Amino acid sequence: MYNDDLVTMRPDKEPEPYLTFFMKLIPLLEVLLFGMGLYYLGIAEGGVLGWAKLLTLCVAAYAVAYAILRMAVEKGVPLVAAKSKVAAPLSAFLIALVGAGFFSITGPGFTIGAVEESRLNAFIEQIGSYADARVSVADQAAELVPIMQTMAEDLSARTDQESASGFGPLAQTWDSLRGRVDGLATQMTVSLGVRDELLARIQAQRITMETTLADESINIWDRRAELRTQQARLMSMLTELDQAVPVSVVRSYVRELEGGVLVPNREDANAQINRTLAGYSETLMAALSEQRGMSATPPAFPSRTGALDTFAYIGKFAPVFLFAFIVDMVFPLALWSFVLMTMIAHSPQVWSKPRKPTDLDRLTGMRAMSARQMRELIDDEDDDDLVGPDDVRPDAPLRPPFRPNGKTRS
Repeated sequence: MYNDDLVTMRPDKEPEPYLTFFMKLIPLLEVLLFGMGLYYLGIAEGGVLGWAKLLTLCVAAYAVAYAILRMAVEKGVPLVAAKSKVAAPLSAFLIALVGAGFFSITGPGFTIGAVEESRLNAFIEQIGSYADARVSVADQAAELVPIMQTMAEDLSARTDQESASGFGPLAQTWDSLRGRVDGLATQMTVSLGVRDELLARIQAQRITMETTLADESINIWDRRAELRTQQARLMSMLTELDQAVPVSVVRSYVRELEGGVLVPNREDANAQINRTLAGYSETLMAALSEQRGMSATPPAFPSRTGALDTFAYIGKFAPVFLFAFIVDMVFPLALWSFVLMTMIAHSPQVWSKPRKPTDLDRLTGMRAMSARQMRELIDDEDDDDLVGPDDVRPDAPLRPPFRPNGKTRS
């Protein structure tokens, strides 16, 4: 048989007030984003010790955020309602300070990988422009090769012409000059083959660097380390390219041509030969002067991206920073602000003090009353003044059954 006396009704669990719930939820959300930001910033690196640092920082951050928000709502708001001049700015400052601390980790943490990739991409573009300039200088140096070959052919023809009547001192001089130019022309012709091979290797190395950066299957920090190694290889190839075409040898040869030659007892021949050499010298100097100079300092490899570096890209990653700002700063400040406004709206009205009695008040015997005293006087009016249906006199005016404050008299 069912016994009602044995049934004990358990009251339903009262739901947690939403204000208390959000005072716990907001710091929790901030700490979750904070922890992820620390992880992406590399705080967890180092094995067990790194994870211990990360967890310790998260626990400490939650304790501080929850304590500050709760004190601002439960202690700061009543103090503001009690006309404290310090409570409102102090509470807002502390909430904003905690939020700014979270935001300075959350925003950079969620964007540091993308910012690092952007910086490396900009570096690859810079090193590409630098390599193009170095290749351009090498191309201009290669233009000296056909000039040297033309000089060698001209001197060979002059030697053959002079040796037709015998291989005398003049013919020997022309032949010596021809041999010198021919050796340089051969050396530079060989350097063209080396140059072409280096250009192919440089282009392949640049493609490799771009491919490495674009490979998103690899962690950005591993890609960074690989790119640093590849940059060193590229700079080594550019140095080899500068040495492939011996421009310095050509400059030395120009100084030799400017010095001229001397054939004993042949003043007329000396003048002819030196005029020819001067023409060669001017041609080579014109070709060398057309080579554009360039900076000898290549672009520096960018340092590892830090938390503050990411704020330079805040425009590019505005949605991420905006979300972090709303969660870390706007949300807790909005909660505190609405609680404060609600408290102020429901605070007891502060009545003004009664004015000082004037001469007229003293003359007539009237007493100055404040608005609060007048309201209390009206509220305390005897209910017998209310005219009921049975008390109505034919000649008495009816009074409405309401008091001036809107409440009924009964």
